[in-house]
Amino acid sequence: MWTSHPSVYDYYPKLGWRPSCQIKRANRWLQSLDARWFRPDTIYLERGVFHDETTWMDARFRRLTGRLVLDVDDAIFLQFPEKIPKLIRMSDHVIVSNRPLYEYVSQFHDRITEIPTSVSLARYHCRDYPTIPPIKPTIGWMGTTSNLAFMRVCAGALKRLSRESSFTLLVVAPTDEPLRGIDLTGVDIRFERWAPETELGFLRSMDIGIMPLPNDQEWMKYKAATKLVQYMAIGIPAVASPIGVNADILAGDRVGIAASNEEEWFEGLARLLNNPDLRRDMGRQGRELVKGRFSVEANLGRLEQVLLGD
Repeated sequence: MWTSHPSVYDYYPKLGWRPSCQIKRANRWLQSLDARWFRPDTIYLERGVFHDETTWMDARFRRLTGRLVLDVDDAIFLQFPEKIPKLIRMSDHVIVSNRPLYEYVSQFHDRITEIPTSVSLARYHCRDYPTIPPIKPTIGWMGTTSNLAFMRVCAGALKRLSRESSFTLLVVAPTDEPLRGIDLTGVDIRFERWAPETELGFLRSMDIGIMPLPNDQEWMKYKAATKLVQYMAIGIPAVASPIGVNADILAGDRVGIAASNEEEWFEGLARLLNNPDLRRDMGRQGRELVKGRFSVEANLGRLEQVLLGD
């Protein structure tokens, strides 16, 4: 696997942005020499080699392999509207994570496979359901720092709920800085710093998951349902904004509850907080949905077929 050092989206603070970009370019040149030597049958390209408008290094890797497979798992084309169509046309096959992305890519290519965001069942064990429901259930959110600001979407409902029900709001993220600017007065908040070794433990400590998204940003309709899939994989229901692929997953209130405004957020969370049997039933159905549709085990064969060109 060839990865960027520093990360495609990051830089070394002590060096600054420009020197870090030069290191990334040097690193990619070395990787292209490696590809030239080994001549891989297939190169799997995630989004693009560099997080900018350029395609010169992508084209170099294209020449060094018999088959280029492009992964488009987010609305990166909104940032780079000229680059991404070029990469799509340059590729032999494109993998997308949801239907809205499929519809976008189909403008430029007809060899597309939809493989949704997936988790490993071997790693994501279903949580235990307590015989005696907790007196103070945990509503949980886990994600990146940039997405933590989306908590504003459901903050009003959480404040109202805290005046009527007893619960803890568990927030797991790299930092709680964005949370400080959100009015959650009266809510019992427990913040935990995200780390890969503790991620699953925090997920299993949740009774209900939440995935709020703003409805005024075009990016959101292409967003992967990662959090929702994680919640379902460990067997808990979620209340989430029905935007993009979330709307499909939440249809019919089988595995969670869709909430488009403050009243729906309040009612959905209250319904789950007050009904442990419903939480368990939705959680089990969500786990089954992940097994059949959103697990690595269910999708590995399809990915192998695309990579091999079958």
